[in-house]
Amino acid sequence: VVMTGMGRDGLCGSEEIRLAGGRILAQDEESSVVWGMPGYVVRAGLADRVLPLDQLAVEIVRRVRGGVASGRHPA
Repeated sequence: VVMTGMGRDGLCGSEEIRLAGGRILAQDEESSVVWGMPGYVVRAGLADRVLPLDQLAVEIVRRVRGGVASGRHPA
């Protein structure tokens, strides 16, 4: 989950997460105080979903309950 913040800190980590098969959620520009970190991730095409702050927790819970965090369903 990449949330509001300055710089490119989240970009390298997000690349590694994607290479390992993980999924990336990013905070949208409208709800970010600073759209630096999530913006870099979104522009690089690494974000699976771009959501407002108030929807990030809802999406995390949905993915955990549904077993879609890594794109695989539990055995």
